[in-house]
This record gives sequence, structure tokens and C-alpha cells, in this order.
Amino acid sequence: MSAVAPGPAVGAIPHAALGASALFRSYLAGEEAALRFYRWSPHSAQDRAEAARVAAEAATQRGHRDAVAHVLAEQNRGWGSSEAVLDHVEALREPDSVAIVTGQQLGLFAGPLYTVYKARTAVRLAARLAEETGRPVVPVFWLADEDHDFEEIHRAVFVDGEDVRYCNYDDGNPPQADRGAVGRIVLEKGATEQALASLADALPDGPGRAAALELARGAYVPGRTMRDAFALLLRALVPDIVLMSADDARLKRLATSLFAQEVRDWQDTERVLSDRSGALVEAGFHAQVSPSPVNLFVMGEGSRMQIDPAGGDFVLRGTADVLTPDALLARLDGDPASISPNVVLRPLLQDTLVPTAAYVAGPGEAAYFAQLGPVYEAFGVPMPVIEPRLSLTVVEAGVAKVLDRYGLSLPDLAGRPGGGPQETLHALWRRFALDASDLDLDAAFDRARKAALAALDELQPVAREVDAALASTVGAARRKVEKALEVLETKTVRLEKRNHEVVRARLARAQAALWPEGHLQERWLGPLGVVARHGPGALADLVHAVPLDATAHHLVRP
Repeated sequence: MSAVAPGPAVGAIPHAALGASALFRSYLAGEEAALRFYRWSPHSAQDRAEAARVAAEAATQRGHRDAVAHVLAEQNRGWGSSEAVLDHVEALREPDSVAIVTGQQLGLFAGPLYTVYKARTAVRLAARLAEETGRPVVPVFWLADEDHDFEEIHRAVFVDGEDVRYCNYDDGNPPQADRGAVGRIVLEKGATEQALASLADALPDGPGRAAALELARGAYVPGRTMRDAFALLLRALVPDIVLMSADDARLKRLATSLFAQEVRDWQDTERVLSDRSGALVEAGFHAQVSPSPVNLFVMGEGSRMQIDPAGGDFVLRGTADVLTPDALLARLDGDPASISPNVVLRPLLQDTLVPTAAYVAGPGEAAYFAQLGPVYEAFGVPMPVIEPRLSLTVVEAGVAKVLDRYGLSLPDLAGRPGGGPQETLHALWRRFALDASDLDLDAAFDRARKAALAALDELQPVAREVDAALASTVGAARRKVEKALEVLETKTVRLEKRNHEVVRARLARAQAALWPEGHLQERWLGPLGVVARHGPGALADLVHAVPLDATAHHLVRP
């Protein structure tokens, strides 16, 4: 019988060790102090089942299950979804079906690793809820294609050894320039080819490197939109989730009542959001989102403009365009695709269109949902369970050896308050370079310093007896000796460090892999790096190796 290859080894550390907020820590712990700001507890199977019942009934009452499923079927066929995914879409027509939803911005080459982790978490939670309730449960990934922050999504990051490498989509304009909805950006030939060329240079070596490049080249094709390219790549990485774009006039039309209420009652939204934000701060937590007057944008050609109140009317920020409430409602009715929600109303749009039993959130998202309970109530939309996503760091074999050799943990390689990752690396290098030496340089120089200064101290009274003026000369000599010893120690330690360059290189490679440029791996590195090192199926294997438990950060050794 052939030997079976062992699966990934999994460990865990508390989120607190990685700097999680007080609100997120309290929520993960199931403490009432945090849970009272949410409708449901993710720790309760009873709450999960009741949230599913409420979501299913609300969706059936709204009466647009078939219309949403029709659009999703069309979208997912266009992105090459399997028959199993299309069956998921059809399940949304059933009156007792619900969804586990997550979503993310359209990062270049699928964005950071946690984008895939969120999607994979949704797939696993959907299976769990289906088993718990007997309902059809559909995992859905919301493509945040109406977001306009191009600067945040225009690059992908990879690590090879100590080197952090960037791939940028550069269309010749500054990254911070407003291009409107990023999902509508059409990929230009030169910028796309350059991004793919930089990807070929940036990806680490491994058995899946050619496959990773093939996936990227198959998705990022000039003439496609940024949304479609992202969707095609994510589809390849997570083939068993329904993808959804709300930048569609048919879906927007189904939710016009939501936007119309905000146009009429924006002051009520601002008030309840401000009250809840204040309550969070009073409870010792933080408010993730700053309330703004009107939670809507107008989408233009290459722009997305905030709607601001102006007396009894509205003005499009940065322009002289004034709209009366009636004019804005008429625009909403005639061209619903031109209206877009901000971060406050986007979850409500999502949960108006889809029977959302639970939303899979990162730490920041989980925090802003704590502010949104009264907003959900004001709009009559049931708030889902907020399920924290699985959080994990991939610890490659070489990195694991470094951690084991030097007795380090993941937090040890992060930057410290008052010092960034380079300062941390330097301190660790000095510590382990000296520890690796046969010479105890600290002790040797301490003994030499004490002996030299003691000898000078003995001469002090003798010199004073010969001539009082010599006392200051002895003091000057003492300072020179101290300085000379300090210079000699610095040079000696520096040379000793050079003798132990291998130690520095090991620590630098480990830090780059785990904390690239001071950022937690999952928040900075792209998923195609894992594919390159381990093959196309590695991401699924890694995420499914960890327990379905978001209360800790998992360390996975492939």
C-alpha cells in the first residue's frame, strides 16, 4: 500500500495577538457587551436557524426571487460557471431557500488572499447551515464593482524570498484619479500586457507557476471590463460559489424603493446611525463608519459623485448640478443603474435582493455592521447573522523551520509600536547573531569597560594630588576611553553580524512571507502566489484544513 501524504498542519493564535479591535475581540468571544449591537449571535445554531427563517420569509414577501435568479443565471453563465453553480442559482427561486453572502472589491489578479478566504468561508458556512436547517443554502459572492477606489485595487503583491514584488495596472493616469465604478473600467492592451508581464516576473517558483500565469492570462484580456476579469479569475479559484454584480439596471430596479426612502428620509438614516455610533463609543468600542448625510452616489461616465443635501434640494459634490427631491426620484425611476449606494446602504441593497441569512465579514466589516442595526430596522430589511471569515496565515516549510529554529511566533515578526518591520528585523538579527556566536560580546565588552574605567578612577586621586588641574584631564581621558570602547563594540558587533548574514537572511525571508512590508500576509499577498507554489487546488485544501472556527487566527503549514 502506498503512503498517504499528510495534510496541512494547523495551529492557532488569538486575534488579540494580531491587534484586533476591542469590538471584534468581544464579538468573537460572544460577550453581551458586543452582541447587543447585532441582531443575532454567530455562536448560536438557534439564532442561525431563526435568521434563515426570517430572511426566507422576507424574500418571498418581496416577490422578486425569480427576477433575481434570472439575472444571476445570466451573469454566471457569462463567467463560465458550472452547472452546479447554476443549480444554486435556481435554488434561490425556492421559497425556503436562503443565501450566505460575502463580497469584496475587485483587486487586480483576485486581490489579497483574504478575498478567497471569504469566499471559501461562505461555501463552508452554507453547507453547515443547510445541514442544520434542511433548507437550500446558496453561497453568494457580491462583486463590489461599483466601488470607485481604483488606487486600492490597482495592484497585486507577491513575495519571493526576501523580495516583495508589485504588479500594477497602469493606464497612464495617477492611481488616485477618479475613474468612476472600477468594475466598468475596460482593460487597455498596453496596461494589461504590462501587468501580466510583471506578474510573470513576480510569481514565486513552484509546480503551479505555469498554471497561475495561465489563469491570469485567461481572465485578464484587453477589452474586458475589470469586473469580468476579476469574476473569471475568482470563478477559477472558487468554482462553487454564485457570483453577483449589482451594477445591473434590472437588479437596481428591484430595489428602487430602498433608494427612494433614502432620498425622502435621509435625515432619519443619519440620525439613527449617529445615535448607534455614539452608543458604541460610549460602550468602549469604536465607530468604523462616519455617518454622512445622504448614503447615495450618482454614477456618471468615468465618475461617481456623492449626493449632498443643499437646503431642501440636493447637489452633486464637486459640481454645480442641483437636483430637487422630485428630480432625483425621477432619475431613480428612469435610470436606476445611475444610482449607487455607499457603504451604509450597500448591505441593505444586498439583503433586499438576496435572502441573506448570514454575511461573511472581515474585522472591519463586522465592526461597521454593529452600527447598522437601526438602519436595517428603519428600512424594514432583516439584518443577517454576521459571521467572521476564516483568517489564516500560510507558513511555508522553510519559514516554519526558521520559526522553530529561533523559537519565534507569528506576532514576533510584526512591527512593534514606535518601530516598523525593519526595526523588528534588526533587533531580532542582533539578538540571534549574538546568540549564535561562541563569543559573549556583551559580557566581554562589559568587563573591558568596567576594568578600563576602574583603572582611570584609581588614577583620579593620584593625578589630583600631583596637580589639581590634572583631574579634568583624567575625566577627558575617561570619556575618550568610553567613546573608543563604544566605537570598538559597534564595529565588532557589525562584523559579527556580517559573519552571521545567514541568520539575517533567514529572518528576512520569514518576515517577508508572514508580514510583507508590515502587513499580515492574508491582507497583502495575492492568491496566485499560493497557486504558483503549490498548484491550483492548494487554496481550497488550505482553507478546508482549518476548523470552521473564526474565533482564532489559524497557522497552516502545507
